[in-house]
Amino acid sequence: MSSSEFPDYADTHQAMQRAGLTVTPSEAHGIASGLIAGDVADPLGRWAETLYADLEPNDVLAQECRALLDQLFEATTEQMRDTTFGLNLWLPPEAMVETGYDIPSALRDWAQGFLYGLGLAGDKALDKALSAEGKEALRDFYEISRLETAEGELGEEEQQAAAEIEEYMRVAAMLINEDMHRREPTGEVSHEIH
Repeated sequence: MSSSEFPDYADTHQAMQRAGLTVTPSEAHGIASGLIAGDVADPLGRWAETLYADLEPNDVLAQECRALLDQLFEATTEQMRDTTFGLNLWLPPEAMVETGYDIPSALRDWAQGFLYGLGLAGDKALDKALSAEGKEALRDFYEISRLETAEGELGEEEQQAAAEIEEYMRVAAMLINEDMHRREPTGEVSHEIH
């Protein structure tokens, strides 16, 4: 179980809007997940460069937003390192969906963010580290990031399809995370006596 909790989605969304950020909370979570999965050097620094560059450091609204997003980054880091339970995509809760936020758009935003964060690892690093399955998952994320979504309430079939896509994305992100963090054996033998 994680000691870091995700901030409230609706509160974070409002804080991001008040601070003038144009990304959604789901996209921000995707960016954090991609930075961590991509084994990007100084992921927290890159996170700050990506999301906080246009925020005024002394603005109270910006400070509130940064605090919530830093909490999100910390919780995401813990989830990505947890190989037992792993990642849960941070999507709008049911109450927000009922007021006009749609899950397909949130899934698309998450995929866009994940690709952005992962892309900061560089093409060569990705090509070298990703397994065939990881490369296929990366292509699938690209396709999901390009989805056009329709406004309106989802029917039962669309809800089921969205749930299946969400689960696939979760598993695919963890596969990419594992691929990028797999370390090749050095061939050196330890001579340590226990």
